[in-house]
Amino acid sequence: MQKSIVILGATGLVGSALVEELIQDPQVSEIRILTRRPLAVKHPKLQIFETDLSNPDLLAFEDVAALYCCIGTTRKKTPDQTHYRTIDYGMTLAAAQAAKNAGATEVHLISAIGADTRSKIFYSRLKGEIERDLLKMNFERTLIYQPSILIGPRPESRIGEKIGQILSPFFDLLLFGSLQKYHSISAKKLAFSVRQHSFQNQKGAQILVYQDLSKNKTQ
Repeated sequence: MQKSIVILGATGLVGSALVEELIQDPQVSEIRILTRRPLAVKHPKLQIFETDLSNPDLLAFEDVAALYCCIGTTRKKTPDQTHYRTIDYGMTLAAAQAAKNAGATEVHLISAIGADTRSKIFYSRLKGEIERDLLKMNFERTLIYQPSILIGPRPESRIGEKIGQILSPFFDLLLFGSLQKYHSISAKKLAFSVRQHSFQNQKGAQILVYQDLSKNKTQ
């Protein structure tokens, strides 16, 4: 049986790669994209919902099987921490609650390595809070992906991440054992792994780090 899915954050680095992956998936009949502004992308499987992401259009969630949360911002774009939290936490949890209420059984969250509610670092603490409260919703399947540095072209310039992308191949060579979870990963490889973990029979919650995400070979 084919499934309808919803993607939050489809215009970002991981979200756009995930759209490309799920378009190819024969299990997916319809991809509903939540967005704040019009999108030019077109495909028979795509349906665009231009909506308030803090209070998303409930029509987007009718008969939906799974939600994919890829939304995020940066301190450069959103220096105010309250506004930052409204985007990362508020929009993610609003979409998750709408999906849960509509009967979705599966949710996928792109989080980050180091997510921890006890962290003194705002970003890591916020990611930890998102994970914690998403898990409380008790979807049949909750998959949380914790990548480290993401490799791939971004629409906006991020100097720190550009430097990280250049240096990460050298640092990756030094990461063994428990440190391997800090290994960089391409957005395409992450998106492929998300697709491979979709619609499996395993129930419950999983937190996936680099070692889990790198098991699947990209096409």
